[in-house]
Amino acid sequence: MMTPQIILSSILIISGFLVNKYPNLIAGYNTMSISEKEKIDITNLSSFLKRILLGLGIVSLLLYFVLELLSVKEKHILLINAALIFVAVIVASFYANKRFKKQD
Repeated sequence: MMTPQIILSSILIISGFLVNKYPNLIAGYNTMSISEKEKIDITNLSSFLKRILLGLGIVSLLLYFVLELLSVKEKHILLINAALIFVAVIVASFYANKRFKKQD
């Protein structure tokens, strides 16, 4: 079970660096018109998403090792990690939706 966890964490970490370098990877941003894109503070948004994805990757990996040391069943570790990622993505989406719009 350790290999899939390492792959998942690596994907999250790599995605964080890619989103920061290539903001068009952000869902919905690449389909916006130029006038809509001008209303978004993309520098801060991509930096925020980088921190979120890096944090999720690192916390997910550390959580796996801690739960493994505590002898938690692997299916429970999977559910806990999935819930962590799901909740973090939902909370980050709401936060980003409110925070990174430029004021006119």
